[in-house]
Amino acid sequence: MNPYTRVADLLSLLLVLLTSLPAFAQIPDTVYRKPELPTGPPTPVQDNKAKPQQRAQEKPVVVQPTQQQEEREDLEFMDRLYFGGSFGLQFGNYTNISLLPILGYKVTDKFSVGPGFVYHFIRTGGQTFQNFGGRVFAQHEVLGGIINSGALLVHAEYEALSYENYWRTNNGAFELTRRMVYTPLAGLGYRQSAGRGSFDLLLLYNFNDVDSPYSNPVIRAGFNIPFRR
Repeated sequence: MNPYTRVADLLSLLLVLLTSLPAFAQIPDTVYRKPELPTGPPTPVQDNKAKPQQRAQEKPVVVQPTQQQEEREDLEFMDRLYFGGSFGLQFGNYTNISLLPILGYKVTDKFSVGPGFVYHFIRTGGQTFQNFGGRVFAQHEVLGGIINSGALLVHAEYEALSYENYWRTNNGAFELTRRMVYTPLAGLGYRQSAGRGSFDLLLLYNFNDVDSPYSNPVIRAGFNIPFRR
């Protein structure tokens, strides 16, 4: 065979192959490949729903007291209140009727304060005197459990009394008139519980033994009754 003829045939074959390559490239790959699993961290799913806007500044909630709370506070206040006092009776040539009522409030179970009223009716030598005024007191139980349910008290009070008496005037004579007399008293006492209430026995010292109608020592016996419970 002529060598030139063989070279021409090879060139023709090469030309056919080059023209057929694009057709082979468009043939789909039918070989099965196993799907690959993701190896990295899972991609977070974004929630496209609109989130409520955070409260940057919240107003303080003002809780109004309910009727039940107000009733409970009123009940507690009434449970701390008590009334009582002391009185004295003396008849004969010298008659003395003394009334000393009080209204007490228990600040704590052992400490009490409150106001009181004072009234004295005195008849002696055919004459009658009436004294009246007010007072404030404070008392504290310092020792309990004395003689069963008894307790030791520390008591103090201040009394303002419109005192009717024969007072010495500037010219040296005595004249029946009234004066305001202020008397501080303090001392110890004993309290004995009895049912809902209690009985008090006080031994007080009068720090104004010049103008006051009381002599030393001042002894009083009284009682206390709570408003409730």
